[in-house]
Amino acid sequence: MSNTEKKINYEMVIIARESRGFTQKELSKQLRITQGALSRVESGLLNLDESTLKRLSDILGYPVNFFTQKRKIYGVGLVEIFHRKRQTISIKTMDKIYSLIDVRTAEISKLLKGVELPNVDFPTFNIDDYDGSAKEVARLVRAKWLIPHGPIQNLTNYFEHAGGIILFFDFETNSIDAISHWLPGIPPIFFINKFMTADRMRFTIAHELGHMVMHQHEPNLEIERQANEFASELLMPEREIRPYLTNLSVEKLASLKPYWKVSMAALLKRAVDLKIVTPRHGRTIWMQLSKSGYKIREPMELDLQFEQPTLLKEIIDVYTHKMNYSILELAKMLNLFESEFQDIYIDKNEQIKLALEEVEHILKQQ
Repeated sequence: MSNTEKKINYEMVIIARESRGFTQKELSKQLRITQGALSRVESGLLNLDESTLKRLSDILGYPVNFFTQKRKIYGVGLVEIFHRKRQTISIKTMDKIYSLIDVRTAEISKLLKGVELPNVDFPTFNIDDYDGSAKEVARLVRAKWLIPHGPIQNLTNYFEHAGGIILFFDFETNSIDAISHWLPGIPPIFFINKFMTADRMRFTIAHELGHMVMHQHEPNLEIERQANEFASELLMPEREIRPYLTNLSVEKLASLKPYWKVSMAALLKRAVDLKIVTPRHGRTIWMQLSKSGYKIREPMELDLQFEQPTLLKEIIDVYTHKMNYSILELAKMLNLFESEFQDIYIDKNEQIKLALEEVEHILKQQ
C-alpha cells in the first residue's frame, strides 16, 4: 500500500468509524483491506493511499479533509462515568454516541471562534456544603437566574441566556434522554434526545442542569437521585406547588399539567415525595394512569409546546447573514458534506430561505 501526500490523523479514522457504527472488521471488509491493515492505520503505524482514503470518505460519509485534520478529541466527563443507565446499552452503541458527540462538540467549538457570546453564567455548587440537599441548590439557581415564582415558562430560554447550547440529538435508543458536558473553553452543551415529548424534555434539561451545577468536580453515587431532586424543585418549587397538589385525581393532574408544564407522572411523584398524598393513594392514581395508558403516553390534547433552542441558530445566522458564508462554505469549514450540515444545523424552512437568498445573491452579481 503506497503512501499518499496527505497524512491522515489516525484518531479521526477511529472517530469517523465509530460515529457511523462500524466495527474494524466491518469497515475493513468494505474498504477491501485486511482488518490488520486497518488496525495499523488506527494505531498510527500505517497511512492510506489516495484511492483507499477516497473509499473511506465515501463509506463513512465524511470529506477527505475530515481524516487529515488535527484537533483535540473530546472525551466523556465525570458525570458520564457515573451514569448507571449506560450499563444497559451495548459498548458499540455507546462508542457511536460518544464519537458523534465528539464530532458535534468539535464543530460547535469551531463555530464559536467566529462569534461573540455573553459570558457563561452557570453557577456551580458543592452539594456537600448544603448537607446533600439538591433542592437547596435548585433554589439558589432560581435566585441566581432571577426566575419568578411559580412555573418556569420557558426553561430553554433561561439556559441559553446563561450561555448554554442545546442540540437535539438522535441517540438511536430510548434509554438515553440526554448527555451533557462542560469542557474548558466551551460553553455547557446539552445533547437532548430529539424524540422525547415536550414535558419530558423540560424535565431532562432541568435534570442535566442539576448535574452541571452540582457534579462538576466531585460526582458521587447519588448523582442521579440528586439531579432528579434538583429538577423537581427547579420546575415545581415545594413552597409554591404544595397547595396545588391536594385532593389529587387523574382529572386534577390533567388540569395541572398545562400550568406547571411538567408531566402528570412528575406531578404525582412530586406529591408522593412531598407526602402530600399517601403512598396508598399514590399507588391508586398510578394504577388509574396505567389503566388509561397514560403511563406510556399521556393524552395528546395535553401535549405541551416544544421549547425551541435558538442560540445555535443565531450563531449560524451570524455566519450566513453577517459574514455571508454559503452553506457549502460552512460545511467545508466543519469538515462535513453539505447535506449532513443542513440536516444537523439548518431546519427545513431555513434551508429553503437560505437557498433562495443564495440564488438572489448570484443573480445580483451577474
